[in-house]
Amino acid sequence: MRLTFHRLIFWSHLIAGLLVGVIVLSMAVSGLLIAYETQLMDWANRDLRVAVPADSSTRLGVEAIVAKSRAENLSPSGVTVKADPALPVTVSIGREGTFYFNPYTGQNLGSGAESWHHFFHAATDWHRFLTQTGLERPVGKAITGAGTLLFGFLLVSGIYLWWPRHWRAANLKAALLFNRKLKGRARDWNWHNVIGFWSSFPMLLIILTGLIMSYTWANNLLFKMTGNEPPPPRQGPPGAMAAGPGGPGAGGEGRRGPGGPGGAEGERRREGGGSPAEGERRREGGGPPGEGRGGERPAGPPVAVEGLDALLAQVQTQHAGWGSISLRMPQAPGGPFPIMLDKGGRGQPHLRTMLNLDLAKKEIQTSPDNFEQLNLGRRLRMYARFLHTGELFGFFGQTIAVLCTLSAMLLVWTGFALAWRRFFKKASAQ
Repeated sequence: MRLTFHRLIFWSHLIAGLLVGVIVLSMAVSGLLIAYETQLMDWANRDLRVAVPADSSTRLGVEAIVAKSRAENLSPSGVTVKADPALPVTVSIGREGTFYFNPYTGQNLGSGAESWHHFFHAATDWHRFLTQTGLERPVGKAITGAGTLLFGFLLVSGIYLWWPRHWRAANLKAALLFNRKLKGRARDWNWHNVIGFWSSFPMLLIILTGLIMSYTWANNLLFKMTGNEPPPPRQGPPGAMAAGPGGPGAGGEGRRGPGGPGGAEGERRREGGGSPAEGERRREGGGPPGEGRGGERPAGPPVAVEGLDALLAQVQTQHAGWGSISLRMPQAPGGPFPIMLDKGGRGQPHLRTMLNLDLAKKEIQTSPDNFEQLNLGRRLRMYARFLHTGELFGFFGQTIAVLCTLSAMLLVWTGFALAWRRFFKKASAQ
């Protein structure tokens, strides 16, 4: 049999699919489990909603909430306030976790749906590190990274193999539309081609953004393509970006904290810079960097917060339409309070405003980490994180990502079925 270029691509596609199929299936299943984490966590914490009094002006300020938490021997590292009057105030206690407080009475409502949090934590670590298999994290991360790379090859080679030799209506119909009359090998071939074609573009975006979060070279390439200097490398395995304590995606995507999306400084860590000891948050979930699970609790005496409410009131007046405001305690005594004001969904960094509140000067200062002030490389890197999950486009984008994970499962199944019939059915017939 003469080895043509087409046959070379076909056999490479087949062998790569058999090698990486189980890994792709694993990442697809785990990705499906965490796809609607934001909505499911909101549902799981629905009992934390509070009754809004007739006089909403009785709502406590951040200063009072901090005082209430300190009275319970808690040391807040960050606070998140929501515009929705029925939602509780979220208080982060460094690595100790998250507590919710009634914004009108100051009552501690507990830590919310911890079992759901642990479930998503485990599913996320499975997605990134294959942790449920008993493998060490660096090994699991290397496997999922290589799996993503080979999946990209499968996608590109699959499009080449799909490409009709003759652009006729019958050929296009067979390659673009499902045929419910087919059975066996013909059905598997039809499904494999149709699903592969229609999911190819969003799947390619998911793969490319996954590579950016998995490998230093891919992350740096994004910066170099925009003419920007890549961030300093973090310590980690050669060729791969250092993994944080957990969180979906690769490349140190942090753990979810209690509030809205994370800040640009936290994103800079996920780009590869910053100290590995600094707290990471799952899915950009906490407030400003260092807040949420995995954030560091400020050391030393309690930070003075007198005057914080007045500056926050000015921020709320100047930025109408805000959905949440997250702040963290200063890292140095007397330093400014970094805050993040979010007007969009969890995965829309362009709708965030980063500010610093200087209590000593009674000033509201624009943060250098504000999205509009970042270079193009950092802005694209932040977009890549949420393009991977679809959150950049809200619920619609998340649903497209879910359809891609389902498509990946079907591609693995039909691909294995075609290979089984090629090798084993043919052998039994002989």
